[in-house]
Amino acid sequence: MDPTPKLAGIHHVTLSVSDLDTTLAWYRDVLGFEPVMSAEVDGMRKALLTRDGIRVSFVEHGDLAEPGPFSERRVGLDHLSFAVAGRQELDRWVEILDSHEVRRSPIVGGTMGDVLSFRDPDNIALEFYTV
Repeated sequence: MDPTPKLAGIHHVTLSVSDLDTTLAWYRDVLGFEPVMSAEVDGMRKALLTRDGIRVSFVEHGDLAEPGPFSERRVGLDHLSFAVAGRQELDRWVEILDSHEVRRSPIVGGTMGDVLSFRDPDNIALEFYTV
């Protein structure tokens, strides 16, 4: 018998952002996420977005924010990868990212499938990866 309880999945991922309004608009307009809720707690603004059963939340830390750009080389988040069914979906995402003038990599072979890398308004590394 496994001594640890089962996990049902990842509930959500939270990204720290510099401008919540800009971020929410970008994830809505470019990636198609929809708002679920927003709140202000202890000087922080928070919001939760969802799409296709994926929940991503965002927090703007206000006066507690530490200045400086995102870097995947710092301890913490390296990147967030969204799974897509196959190469056809990656090709469609290329068109969408290009239509929004989002800088991106070409589609390349990754260690477990094909991958398309890009960044959000805070330079957070994102990717679409075939399953």
